[in-house]
Amino acid sequence: MRNPGGTSASLQPGGAVATNPFAIRRSSASGGWCIRLVAGAAVSAGVIVTTLSIRGFSWLNLDSLLDHPLSFHALLTLPTALALACLALAILPRTLLINLAVFAGLIGAAEAGAWALAPAPSATHGKPEAFYARHAALGYVLTPSVVAHHRRADGSVTYEIDDRGRRRTPSPSRPARSSFVLFFGDSNTFGEGLGQTDTLPYYAGELATDHRPYNYGVPGYGPQHMLELLNVRRIPDEVAEPEGHAVYFFIPAHVARAIGSSKVSTGWGRHSPYYRLGPDGGVLTSGDFVHGRPLTTLLYHFWNESNLAAASGVDLPPRYSDEHYRLTARILAESGRRLARQVPLQGFHVILAQAYNAPQREVLDRMRAALTRERVPVLDYSRLLDASDPRYRLSDVDYHNSAAANRALATQLASDLRIAR
Repeated sequence: MRNPGGTSASLQPGGAVATNPFAIRRSSASGGWCIRLVAGAAVSAGVIVTTLSIRGFSWLNLDSLLDHPLSFHALLTLPTALALACLALAILPRTLLINLAVFAGLIGAAEAGAWALAPAPSATHGKPEAFYARHAALGYVLTPSVVAHHRRADGSVTYEIDDRGRRRTPSPSRPARSSFVLFFGDSNTFGEGLGQTDTLPYYAGELATDHRPYNYGVPGYGPQHMLELLNVRRIPDEVAEPEGHAVYFFIPAHVARAIGSSKVSTGWGRHSPYYRLGPDGGVLTSGDFVHGRPLTTLLYHFWNESNLAAASGVDLPPRYSDEHYRLTARILAESGRRLARQVPLQGFHVILAQAYNAPQREVLDRMRAALTRERVPVLDYSRLLDASDPRYRLSDVDYHNSAAANRALATQLASDLRIAR
């Protein structure tokens, strides 16, 4: 029989109850082990609290990890792992612990398998020389007044950057141009891999001889960069013409850039502007991804460092929600309104670029619907070009727009805006 304390007991002659000393020792040992585990968790938590008390909670971010990896792991990562392990061992039932151990073992085996099967790194196309400069609000900008040479596998191209940090767009001084066309976007707008006279803004300027093109595209930028640019710079000081059009060249990857996906917010875009939806549905600025949402960005970093992430190619979040599309659309809508408050606009349009597969087409279709709800005019060019035609991309592995693609897009744009002359 068992006594109320839970130890083994037997009934002796005369009604006396004798307890089992081995059971008592096991119970005491188990209790002592739990106490030691809880104490270990408390010590680990103390290390974390002391670290954050001395360095400040703001130290808990990806920049600190990348700049001081040894101290970050020793003072935060390892104590956190130990505290969680100790608490799990002390509190969770044995069956659940066994299941967790099996799950952890499977994850470890999958991670080892992904490492063993990982392909060799692919060749890169190189980076332009003396091309980027750090910027507190935008993360990075084009270095003003430079001529950069981009050496690629298929040759070398030259990028001329003007004194405002824009790619220079050659255009004749005659005839006089009375209006502007402002181009915002990323490397496709900028014209990565292309010469000065092969970009989308250049071809638009060739067709619209009354309009001077300005190229505000920067490789790696997203919709939030346009909005932030209008916060820190005044367009009237940068263009000579009094009025005109503006377009944003949108590709499917721009949703990931706007929301700060795991690949974006832990890589080149970790200092990009971070916007989120406020309680009233408006867009609110929260610094950059590293400091505006430090824990999420850190967790994304640890995922990206795994071999499973590299093997699967999964970018978190794996799917975009309605809120993600709404945020992206509202950033662009607010960009158009803010630009219109700076300069007289004949129109602001979002160009939906070509899609190369079904998932990209789905992104653009949902983005079109979100932009329509925000009353942002859309020029849908997602099916304008034959995506299977290699003439419209730089190479079989580089899907940036080719000169032929830009010429076709500019022709359609000039027609739709009715600015062709």
